[in-house]
Amino acid sequence: MEVREAAAYVGRTPETVRRWVWSQRVSSVRRGNRLLIPKHELDAALGRSSGPSAGPVPSLREWAAGVPRLRVGPGSAADLVIEDRWSDDHSR
Repeated sequence: MEVREAAAYVGRTPETVRRWVWSQRVSSVRRGNRLLIPKHELDAALGRSSGPSAGPVPSLREWAAGVPRLRVGPGSAADLVIEDRWSDDHSR
């Protein structure tokens, strides 16, 4: 699925799906300019799969706690995601 299709499938924004790819929560394949995400990866990310590696989807806070902190530049990937989520939640 392309990013927009994947976002509609999981009920999230395309930016969220891109973050999942960037953070390696789901794998993807590049075909030219298109980023393709397998449906089973999305199901596993949401805990829909019954496979042995599927588990409950962590909250943003739980996910951020498990991301290694690199003190290079503005902060870790988790810091950037949390900051972005916080600004989205508080701009309304």
